[in-house]
Amino acid sequence: MIAFGSEVQDRRFARRKEFLLVCNGAWASSSLAGNTRKYHGLLVAGGRVLLASLDEHLNGEPLTPAAYAGGTDERGLSRLYGVCLDPDPVFSYAAGGASLRKRISFDGALTVRYDLAGPGEVRVVPLVADRGIHETRTAYDLTATPIPGGVRVGPLTLRSREMAFAPAPCLYRDVLYEEDRERGYAHQEHLYAPGAFTAAGEDCTLTLTAEADGVSCSAARPGRDGWLDRAADSFLCGDEILAGYHWFAEGWGRDTFVSIPGLLLSRGRYAEARRVFARSAERLKGGLIPNRMPDDYASSDAPLWFLHALERYRACSHDDRFVASMRPHIEAILREYPESAVAHLDGGLIAVAPRSTWMDTPHTPRAGKPVEVNALWIAALRFAESLGIEGPVPAHTAESAFSRFWNQDRGCFFDLLDPTDPAVRPNQVIALALGIVPPEQGRRALGVIREELLTPFGLRTLSPRERGYAGRFAGDATYHNGTVWPWLLPFYIDALRIHAPGADSAVLLAPLSAHLADAGLGTVSECFDGDTPHRPRGCISQAWSVAGVLRGYRGPPSGGDAGAA
Repeated sequence: MIAFGSEVQDRRFARRKEFLLVCNGAWASSSLAGNTRKYHGLLVAGGRVLLASLDEHLNGEPLTPAAYAGGTDERGLSRLYGVCLDPDPVFSYAAGGASLRKRISFDGALTVRYDLAGPGEVRVVPLVADRGIHETRTAYDLTATPIPGGVRVGPLTLRSREMAFAPAPCLYRDVLYEEDRERGYAHQEHLYAPGAFTAAGEDCTLTLTAEADGVSCSAARPGRDGWLDRAADSFLCGDEILAGYHWFAEGWGRDTFVSIPGLLLSRGRYAEARRVFARSAERLKGGLIPNRMPDDYASSDAPLWFLHALERYRACSHDDRFVASMRPHIEAILREYPESAVAHLDGGLIAVAPRSTWMDTPHTPRAGKPVEVNALWIAALRFAESLGIEGPVPAHTAESAFSRFWNQDRGCFFDLLDPTDPAVRPNQVIALALGIVPPEQGRRALGVIREELLTPFGLRTLSPRERGYAGRFAGDATYHNGTVWPWLLPFYIDALRIHAPGADSAVLLAPLSAHLADAGLGTVSECFDGDTPHRPRGCISQAWSVAGVLRGYRGPPSGGDAGAA
């Protein structure tokens, strides 16, 4: 259980804590201080915020905090005495001589349960947006149609058995989303209120439900899974892995295959892994896996991450039959990828197009031969050879060429060759984790990584000693120039196992475990500031971040243990 007491009355504290309930890519999410992002909503599905929030009152006293263009309304926080997640968020209020406990549940439909202790009147006003998640809205032509037990608004149906609905359509004007304002995005809109649900009683339970057309419901998986398992499940949507919440709630090829070892293999979820592999294999074209589904073939590393994840699947499941069924796709990647639009073979190594690696902003184009791409290339050649598949060059030829990456002056590996980039970045840790570097070089590079890149929450994307380092996240210019990414940490742990055994991985993972009670509650953020106190940034829940923590605790390792130089 994650629990907070009276500290939630501090708006600065409460707005930093966000809950997220997910079902098949649909979600209910907000901060403990109300909606602070346009992506927040109590029923968000199909890329649309349908039900934005509920304006709740107990005995005439407001319970819902909010921000408007004219200022913040914090009266609701003063009546909030505690919040716990078990995993559903439960809020405890007191007002007008009565106490109220509110539980929010989500299974594709929203259920809000109000348990009233003492005499009281509960009034709930639904606030409807019905717009795209990346948009804001001020003009409405919605019609509220009363139905037995509730109201229908656009694709939404709201009902209550205990509360009576009274139509009173109006607009809540100039609602402000503070997080979006700070990020420099559209952050102000109006919300449509169709009327109010009201009931008076004593020591009773009231419920309100919201459903959306075309959104299916799904019962939670049985069992008493922990936070990380529940977070992992939130990214699984059919045969895809969604990249992150809230604005990356779609399949990304690279993120998918970086995530599979942690999200699925570490938990023995092999059938789901097979479905994801098979679906992506169907989309293979010209040796490339789409990065942003379904048809963005601009990633130079997604095919190599596909092969790496497939090799890890084989090592964990011993399912040679499925791997054999993937053989035509493995052969196609090895044959066509080195002659594709984003990658070509040069002297045994892979050279890539600009902005085609995971560091994909204009500020880190990395055209040339990136260190991690070529480490993955060597791993792919090794994997193919273990299956009796001949690649365009032998693995040992690529390994010999990889020796050019060693930077003797800095005691670590160049991030890029042709042109040479000596900046200290974390991508080299993937080569260490895959076991393709000599032991002495691995130990020296680990020392540099530990001293210049390691933080409690992952690895910095650029050393603070480098020109251009940014210790505070501020958009694309800083995204990969100092910002810390948790997904890299398990590769560092694997590198330690190979080149400096003895470190306790649980010690390294402890800060990220504690982070489960911060930012996105029960999950792991996309990234963090490079400088202390390493404030969480980006998406509040990212697939490869969660996968990294799971893999750090449970394995599987990257595979370098068996192939260390």
